[in-house]
Amino acid sequence: MGMEIISEIMKTIAGRMHFMVFLGNKPAADIEINDKEITVTIKNPVAALELGIEEFFSGKSGVSDMFQRIKKMGYNIRIKYKIIEVNL
Repeated sequence: MGMEIISEIMKTIAGRMHFMVFLGNKPAADIEINDKEITVTIKNPVAALELGIEEFFSGKSGVSDMFQRIKKMGYNIRIKYKIIEVNL
């Protein structure tokens, strides 16, 4: 999915949205959007890492670039894994 498409989708979201990201048949992350708050809960750290590595080596704009664009739109992003929680 291109960065332009994600930016357009984020502009139209109002309220709540909840979905899962899979890598093959493995759940990698659970993403919850509530107004301007995005929470990414890592379900499978190996699958999430594999997804990040694929993005890094794809030669396209990476995940961190996408996070920066989303933050510029006014969203707060929080990454969670078990008891660890990080605000980006």
